[in-house]
Amino acid sequence: MIKKLLLLLVVSFSQIEASPNLDVSLQKDPKSNLSLDSNTSDPKSFWYFLDEDLEESDIQSLTEENFLNYNWKRLKIPGNLPPEIDPSSKQRTIVLAKWIEFHEDPKIQYSFRLGIINDRDETYLNGNLIGKTGEWNSELPQNYDKVRIYPIPNHFIQSGKKNLLLIKIQLYFEHSGGIEQDETLLGPSKEIQTRFDKDEFIKLIFLTVYVTVGSYFLFLFLRRRKDRENLFFSLFAFSFVLYNFLRNQLKYELGISFLTMKKSEYLVILLLVPFMYHFLRTLFKEKYGLLGKILDGIQGLVFVFFLFSNQIQTSNYLLSNLIQPTWLIYVVLIFSILFRNWKKKEKKAIYITLGLIFVLIAAIIDTATNRNFWVFPRIMGYAFLFFNVSLAIILANSFVKLNEQVEDLNRNLEKKVKDRTLALNESLNQLQNLKEKQDGDYFLTSLLIQPLARIENKIPELTIESYVNQNKKFHFRGKTGEIGGDICIAGSIHLESGEYTVFANADAMGKSIQGAGGALVLGVVFQAVLSRSKSSYTKRRPPELWLKDLYVELQSVFASFDGSMLSSVVLGMVGQNGFVYYINAEHPWSILYRDGVASFIETELSMRKLGFPKNNSQFQIKTLSLFDGDVLLIGSDGRDDIGLVQTSGERVINEDETLILRFVERSEANLSPLVKEIEENGEITDDISFLRIVYHSEREKNTISEEIRSQFIKIQTKTKQGEIDSALEELLRLIEQYPHPNFHSFAGKIYFQKKLWEKAKYHLKLAVQQNPAKETLFYMIAKAEFQLGKIEEAILWSERYFLRNKENKQNTKLFFHLLDITENHDKKSFYLEFVNHEENIESREFRVKSDTHRRR
Repeated sequence: MIKKLLLLLVVSFSQIEASPNLDVSLQKDPKSNLSLDSNTSDPKSFWYFLDEDLEESDIQSLTEENFLNYNWKRLKIPGNLPPEIDPSSKQRTIVLAKWIEFHEDPKIQYSFRLGIINDRDETYLNGNLIGKTGEWNSELPQNYDKVRIYPIPNHFIQSGKKNLLLIKIQLYFEHSGGIEQDETLLGPSKEIQTRFDKDEFIKLIFLTVYVTVGSYFLFLFLRRRKDRENLFFSLFAFSFVLYNFLRNQLKYELGISFLTMKKSEYLVILLLVPFMYHFLRTLFKEKYGLLGKILDGIQGLVFVFFLFSNQIQTSNYLLSNLIQPTWLIYVVLIFSILFRNWKKKEKKAIYITLGLIFVLIAAIIDTATNRNFWVFPRIMGYAFLFFNVSLAIILANSFVKLNEQVEDLNRNLEKKVKDRTLALNESLNQLQNLKEKQDGDYFLTSLLIQPLARIENKIPELTIESYVNQNKKFHFRGKTGEIGGDICIAGSIHLESGEYTVFANADAMGKSIQGAGGALVLGVVFQAVLSRSKSSYTKRRPPELWLKDLYVELQSVFASFDGSMLSSVVLGMVGQNGFVYYINAEHPWSILYRDGVASFIETELSMRKLGFPKNNSQFQIKTLSLFDGDVLLIGSDGRDDIGLVQTSGERVINEDETLILRFVERSEANLSPLVKEIEENGEITDDISFLRIVYHSEREKNTISEEIRSQFIKIQTKTKQGEIDSALEELLRLIEQYPHPNFHSFAGKIYFQKKLWEKAKYHLKLAVQQNPAKETLFYMIAKAEFQLGKIEEAILWSERYFLRNKENKQNTKLFFHLLDITENHDKKSFYLEFVNHEENIESREFRVKSDTHRRR
């Protein structure tokens, strides 16, 4: 709407109509300048306009008598061509004419100042060529922003008569042309040139001031690199200086091609608004948002296009229709930053806003002038001076405050140093007191843990060692200690089934005091259970049930902390025969070192850490038979969480869980070499502990000779052929000769089939006693005890088998049937969690399979 109003205003000024009489500008004083500009109050001041080309012969033949024979129209100068007669193609020629009557002084040299002509021109006075600018018919722009000043040879002037000034103009742009800017004058050459030089040099003086300001800000940035707002403002100032120099007429004195200067002008103007945005964004510590990045990206793409393109018309179109609209968005972002800081009562935001308002008004006026909406002198340079003054006020204010602080510091420096020293000493003393109290707590906790983390073993076939290295080290009153959540414990118990060594390797959750608290709780409960193991009731417990009781007590204590205390642990017990019972509650997998090869004894984790709710449902006892020379190595996760340095120099945490197996094999499962191997290959970053159990058996291996083996095979063959009684007699004679557990097991199974429960139970128990790994016989023993009416014994054997293997449906059914008979509801509800957990898992797996089948 504004553009249309402006165009209507131009049209009204143009007064495009035929003139019956010649309009003449009269110079009364030959020593003064005569303005040739059109004045709306004086219709005779308008120029003549012809929208066609004139040959040189036609120009020379023009007189007052035949001048009006052409289709002349009147036009306001300076100004753009009217829209209704705007050329539609490039390189179209128009003619401007002006009749002037003046009396010359022969002693004075006269010149025309014809303003900025778009694009190339040939200027005639009374049919004589007095000056020309630009290469005619060139595809490239020539000098469409250059002020023309042409000296007039005196003999071309018709003193006291009407003189015809005629300008042929070849247009370059499709929608603009003619004498667009500046002013038109006739006068003494000296005055016109002096006036021209004065105006241009004053502009250069302003640019020198801006260069000084930009250099000052650049110096501030170089001295203090983190203040990036100084860099952005210096870049803005230098860009502004370069842009205004490229708009200055003195640039033509450099001898640089017009196209190069124009491209440089287009490139520089792209940088002005973004640099101002980033200056304010960094000055007020604002976030670099997505919208700002998008706008910068647009400017960058257009910058590349301008850099490689010689199409000035296209560049001008992009600048007017794409870039300048994005500046409005930049302006919104800039003022939003300023208004936000106004709310924070930042005084510098107020000063900058006032300066920017003046700059913005000047930019709008200059942009409208560039688009030929009106003719107005460029005021951007003066507005920018005001903006620099506002910034100078900000800098001066900051400088004064800084000086005041420095003066205050100088006056009170000694006192402030003393006060600050006293405050620091006081803080340091408080810190040291707190540190000493903390180290005292650490020291006391470590003293409490030490007697709990004992290694006791009464079984000569076993050798047990431990290694614990807590990551947190401390010093307390000249003593060095360490504290953490790792703990190793081993103790001895005596059950009716024999002597056992009970062991634990645990890693409590948390660092330092929190982890030590968990280790302390675990050690107290563990030692308390060991102390109670001397009772007659405990001694009658089989190993599986004793280990279950230990776990349940630990779990109940840790669960009472409502998840604030958790611990991974391996609990176990091993007897004289090297048979190991153990559970793993989310602890790293235990390692078996046998015949020079290290391997994990587990393949998956089935239990969560101690302290997790409803963890009993996942309880399961696992077993392992150690052979002579075997080493069982149990360690915390510190063995895996080691820092490794890659070939690139980057430090990473190890993620290879099998790396520890290679370390064990190289160290032959010895603790000191193993720890040294870990330290040489990486950095230990966490608490680390190991429990090493070595089994040595001096008993001869219970091997079967070939003769006895062949007898046993014959007995098995007879049984398959139905000769059970004959085979049983031969088997009993073989047992008297060589009581091997496999023979007792086979005899027990035969008696079990014959439902001779007492004899079946006798042989099966002997087989289990000699080889505890034969857990499948537990169900048969429980069934025999049940048939004999010994319900409690039946429950005991069935429960042992259930704790080892919950998946045996026959035993599970018998176990719960026995609990129903004895009305042992507490134990039944406890073990029902085991069964329901497994059924839920199976049910979920079945639903997944069914859903998959339906989808297929």
